[in-house]
Amino acid sequence: MLTVATQIEAPAKFLWAAVGAGADAGSRYPFSVLGLGDVVVPGAFVGLLRELDKEQGRAGGGSEEEAREASYFQVGLGAYAAGLLSTFAANYLTKSGQPALVYIVPSLLLSAVATAASRGELPSLLEFESPRAAAAKASRDAWREEKKREREEKRRT
Repeated sequence: MLTVATQIEAPAKFLWAAVGAGADAGSRYPFSVLGLGDVVVPGAFVGLLRELDKEQGRAGGGSEEEAREASYFQVGLGAYAAGLLSTFAANYLTKSGQPALVYIVPSLLLSAVATAASRGELPSLLEFESPRAAAAKASRDAWREEKKREREEKRRT
């Protein structure tokens, strides 16, 4: 995986100068690499947490008590940062590349589940369906029904 990440020269990764052992002049690859998937996949999850906040009315409104309470989005963003820092720490300590999602995904999932459990909202977190996803599903189902009716009409004629 490291070979693939260092060989691809496309806008699908973030590079910055390595610190510690990777910064040596004789180093095989003097950069730290963060793949685009290490940003996009967690970003989709954090975006879903933002949708949950909107659905529950936490997005910039509500009571004073809710305003003091961190939103799922804020918790998710903090968990992403913690997972990324864990990845960098593992890279530094092991002096070798580490798959970032191994550290980021558990921090995101555990933080979201722990936050929901502490608020007594675990069932609503696990059963949550984005309104946009529900609308897309309804649109898809309507399209399928329309196509089905068209096929049936063609058979009759």
